[in-house]
Amino acid sequence: MNIESVDPNGGLASAVAYDPDTVTTDVAGYARALENLRSKLLERMDLSVILQAMCSEVVQALTTADLAGITLVDEDGDQPETVASTDPRVNDVDVDQYRSNEGPCLEAARTQQMVRVVVSEVEHRWPRVAENVSGLGIGSYLSAPLTFDDNHLGALNIYSYDPHGFSDIDQALVGLFVSAIETAVMVSRRAQTAEAEVDGLLTAMKTRATIEQAKGIVMAMRGVDADDAFAFLSTQSQHRNVRVADIAASLIASISIKPEAQR
Repeated sequence: MNIESVDPNGGLASAVAYDPDTVTTDVAGYARALENLRSKLLERMDLSVILQAMCSEVVQALTTADLAGITLVDEDGDQPETVASTDPRVNDVDVDQYRSNEGPCLEAARTQQMVRVVVSEVEHRWPRVAENVSGLGIGSYLSAPLTFDDNHLGALNIYSYDPHGFSDIDQALVGLFVSAIETAVMVSRRAQTAEAEVDGLLTAMKTRATIEQAKGIVMAMRGVDADDAFAFLSTQSQHRNVRVADIAASLIASISIKPEAQR
């Protein structure tokens, strides 16, 4: 049964009525969508794949939504970019906002406040955007701010062809997706940093082992100590403008080839 808002003066308010059963269904849809996102995070998918999936899940879970995308901007609000979207039309709507340097998605990203507007409000607040996107048929906008770190901000942008707008419940539940997106980006960045550090350590270990082996060869061939052997490799590096590690690798390779050539 629909429950309508009651005007204090005794009349029925013109606010959109809501149905508790529909609300329950919407919440259940969001729960399923978030569980799907959790599964993707556990699968350690590529970040771009995860963000794309999040946009799709938002549209599936939110009955009012028709299109969704994610905008990233730097701390100065410059060079915004749509990094994921459910439809090419999302890019059209976003690019028109970027070119105008205004609109709900940039407003949300820059102010870190949720922006929920219908087309008439867009015409009033951002006339250039309204004029540019007038042919796309977007009736309602909901942009939720994203915060990844001090230098990178963004917004989850949801668009609807319905001119009646998104509800308070829609806005509240979108906050759950915002948390999931921020977590995904943070986890991905930490994983990339850790992987880069491990790769760096492995490279350093291999380089050190190669140089130590080459030093041993120089010590045996020239009858010098470890310091003099390294000085010899360093001198060769400077003269040939080649890294010490590469000089060491070439020396090891030349020693390995000689026995083969003598057979």
